[in-house]
Amino acid sequence: MGYALVADCDRKAGAAAAETLESAGWHVAFMESGRGVIEAVQSSRFDLLMISLVLLEWDGLAVLERLPALRLRRYPYTAVLTALGAPLRARALSLGADCALAKPVSSQTLREIALQSQSEMSRLSASAAEKRRESARQCVASLGVPEHLKGFEYLSDAVALCSADDRLLERATSMLYPKIARLRGATAGGVEHAIRQAVETTWTRGNMDTLLRLFGNSIDPQRGKPTNIECIARLAEAVCEA
Repeated sequence: MGYALVADCDRKAGAAAAETLESAGWHVAFMESGRGVIEAVQSSRFDLLMISLVLLEWDGLAVLERLPALRLRRYPYTAVLTALGAPLRARALSLGADCALAKPVSSQTLREIALQSQSEMSRLSASAAEKRRESARQCVASLGVPEHLKGFEYLSDAVALCSADDRLLERATSMLYPKIARLRGATAGGVEHAIRQAVETTWTRGNMDTLLRLFGNSIDPQRGKPTNIECIARLAEAVCEA
């Protein structure tokens, strides 16, 4: 299914959550300290972070406060599990957690959270995408994409979103285009077509110096231009490097 990090200083509760995820096909790592969580998320790619608010060193809220500053290419879907009460669960949600549930949590609920993480962009990734959108627009404009084209805005959206969640590059039809369509009041097919038109227009009328600098020899000479996903991926990489 994916890679999960379970963090809890209660080894029994953490082991139970890890066992539930492993039984559903997940690869699971376990941490007891908040500092360890931050270090693990920086060095490895996780799809799901299942975290208790009570941890060694930094607590769960401190972890949530530190996550946005990491500038990850993908933020894990973050589920907070705690027995500390509704006010702290609300605080966790305000810091970007995707859900915050009172312990104990049933195995069925844990499996449902895990499935949800596979089909949704995390709130932290969505927030990162919003912050990167202006950089994405500037990057798209530097190629020479005409700003009056619908594809200019759609391509900017795609670059910002993929810079914060690179899974979307592999799920363009099922996740990326539909997400942009919902944001823009369009259809997924219309989004895909408009981006393709923007890319094709750019390769005939765009800024060749910028195109060569960004894409170099990575484009198939038989096609003469990148696919939608090749273009989005390279621009997303450039936004992350900026």
